[in-house]
This record gives sequence, structure tokens and C-alpha cells, in this order.
Amino acid sequence: MGRYTYLRRVGMDEAVRDVELQVAMLLRLADRNRRSNVRLDRTLERSAYLALLRLAEVGPLAINEIAEHLRLDASTVTRQVLAMESAGYVSRGRDDADARRSVIAMTPAGRAALDGTREARASVYAELLADWDDAERRVLADALARLNDSLDRGIGR
Repeated sequence: MGRYTYLRRVGMDEAVRDVELQVAMLLRLADRNRRSNVRLDRTLERSAYLALLRLAEVGPLAINEIAEHLRLDASTVTRQVLAMESAGYVSRGRDDADARRSVIAMTPAGRAALDGTREARASVYAELLADWDDAERRVLADALARLNDSLDRGIGR
């Protein structure tokens, strides 16, 4: 049993409270890990990481499309894109199909930053989960994906 298992409660009626508390601890500890792990120094912040992942998946997108995918306000994404543009990770251009439409594209520097960040993060999590077997890691990944889907569907309720 780990250090934070004392937070668990017994019984089905308490399961939702346990999930809420464990998610709060997960977010807190992940943030602490991000700030204190030297392997994560000079890696992308979460907002840039997720935006660049999306651009890598689908190619150039309008700010509104990035915002919709990230479930953020377009003004927030605009500020994030400006920061990524200043860092050389993205460039603005015109959509080939509609010249009136401005799109954001990942640059080679953005691809390198994304790849470096993914590698560093994967290394950290591989170490953290080293004593978990493959089946446990798969269960965790599937449960987190399902939780994220539920959280996403719950936005705006």
C-alpha cells in the first residue's frame, strides 16, 4: 500500500468521494513532479504540449478548432498560440482550401519540442510505473481515458 492509500474509504457509497480525492491528489502530485523532476526541465507546458499534439495528429488548424479540441476559450488559446509562435513552435498561415481562413501549423522546432517532451514524460512515467505489470498499466490507462471521456462529457452541466 502506498503513502496515499490512507485516503481511501470502504464501501460503495464512498467510492465517488474516493475518486474525487484521488484525482485531486493526482493533479497536485503530478504538478509537483513536473516542477521538481530535472528530466522535465525545458519541456513544453501542458497547454503547448496538448496543442502541438493536436497539430501533429491532424495538421494545421484554426485557433477556434484548437480551442474546441482543448475545451478552452479561443482568447486563451490565442495567448497560448502567441507564446508558441514567439518560441518558434508554430507559424500562422492561410488555409490552402480557403485563403480567408488563418491556420496554425507546427514548425520543425515545434515537432522537436513535442518529441522531446513526449520522450521525457514517457521516461518519467515508465520509471514511476516500473513496479506495475503490463496489465496494471493497461487498466490504469483505460480507466484514465474513460475518466477523461466522462469529464469531457460533463463540461457545461
